Amino acid sequence: MDRAHYGVHVEARRTDGSGYALLRLGPYTQTWLASRDADRLNTELAGRAALVIPGFTVTAQNAVFDVSDHASYTDPHGADVIALLAAAVARLSA
Repeated sequence: MDRAHYGVHVEARRTDGSGYALLRLGPYTQTWLASRDADRLNTELAGRAALVIPGFTVTAQNAVFDVSDHASYTDPHGADVIALLAAAVARLSA
């Protein structure tokens, strides 16, 4: 089996382009799995992305999984990615 090279980054961005990674998911073994979770997250965020973190637009996108930065990723396997997003947002307000 090939190494997992796929991830999903949930980013919070201001209109000036500055921002940060709110959540990194990975590794995914297939690109379609990463795309599916990114689509699920974007569907959840649709219509309220600007309200999740005031002043920021939050979006999920496919990304290359950075093996050297493995510690900054959350393993999505067997987890509800919507719950992982909610937990990441809750940590910000704590």
